[in-house]
Amino acid sequence: MDDVVKRKIVNSSSNMISILAILTAIFCSALRMSSQYATLNLENINLLAVKSILPRKNFNLPSIAGHRFMHDFEKYNITASGGNNKTICKNSECKNEELRSNMELPKLNEDLKGDEEYHSPYEKTYRIIETNIGTGGIKCENFYIKNTTGQDLNFSDLLKGSPDIKIKNISEPQVLIFHTHTSESYMSKDSDFFYESFYPRSLNNAKNVIKVGDAITEKLKEHGINTIHDITYHDAPSYNGSYSRAANTIKENLKKYPSIQMVIDIHRDSLGSKETGKMKPTFKYKDKKAAQLMVISGCDPDGSIGFPNWKQNLKLALRVQKYCESMFPGITRPLNFAKVKYNEHLTPGSLLIEIGSDGNSLEEAIYTGSMLGEALSKMLNDIKS
Repeated sequence: MDDVVKRKIVNSSSNMISILAILTAIFCSALRMSSQYATLNLENINLLAVKSILPRKNFNLPSIAGHRFMHDFEKYNITASGGNNKTICKNSECKNEELRSNMELPKLNEDLKGDEEYHSPYEKTYRIIETNIGTGGIKCENFYIKNTTGQDLNFSDLLKGSPDIKIKNISEPQVLIFHTHTSESYMSKDSDFFYESFYPRSLNNAKNVIKVGDAITEKLKEHGINTIHDITYHDAPSYNGSYSRAANTIKENLKKYPSIQMVIDIHRDSLGSKETGKMKPTFKYKDKKAAQLMVISGCDPDGSIGFPNWKQNLKLALRVQKYCESMFPGITRPLNFAKVKYNEHLTPGSLLIEIGSDGNSLEEAIYTGSMLGEALSKMLNDIKS
């Protein structure tokens, strides 16, 4: 065999090996993508394309890809453009504020059926641990208080005192319900695990804390307490500054409806982590599972955080806790009495209430919201003048 033929054979073999290597690489990449995304569809191809052009500032993302893309940025703390990377954390969930402030953010698709439904069959899962957090701290009548303020108070005496709100037999609004973190959402179903890509935030009003606020509002109105449910988003597109924006919403409503006596900020808590498992606080009422709630009342004993009326708010918090636990035993976690403000300084009738955690199902949270609405209605009607 002459040298020319040998060279042709060697070259042909080399070309075939190169082609096989390229095909193998493409196949492996496809497998990697399929392990991260449910299907290799157009949306996921677009997602891969977007991830390869990070320096670009403006882009349009399709529904699921856009949502997952933002999740990846926040999860891995990637900076889209130059500058200092500022991260703000709450309940172990970090949000990349540099990204949010420097990019035109894609909106979460309102038609998504729930993050845990969009996953790869090969995606890693983590535990959800169902628990009941009914005791701990100081016992006060039929409930508990977690006091981290260092203040030695007689909670029983404070409970006997009347809260500084005046409920009247009028048609004007007397309760304001709103959400500082409006996009906080829940599992779409009762489950003992969650997928790695699960992201408990949604701009779909049928899947986040707005639905819980609706349930509370419905019960209050049903029992003659006219209520405003303000569904303004304060944590989107930017998580940073949520409380400042929420304060403006409160002030606007108080100006528009001076009859408002009670202001309630409804949240969803986050407990645990992927490593330890997410905690899901539950109890049962009439053989139906529901999420536990936690009332948070602030304290400012030395005047350092600008909350002079904290004792008035505490009286109201104690009364809400007692009514909830009396009417629906097991519904409350220990009242969280801490050196915080959370906009409660704006009125003597302000409270922050966490309904469940990101391990609870939306159905469980809505059921609790309905019971909370019943308890609030009974309490407010009992003090009506």
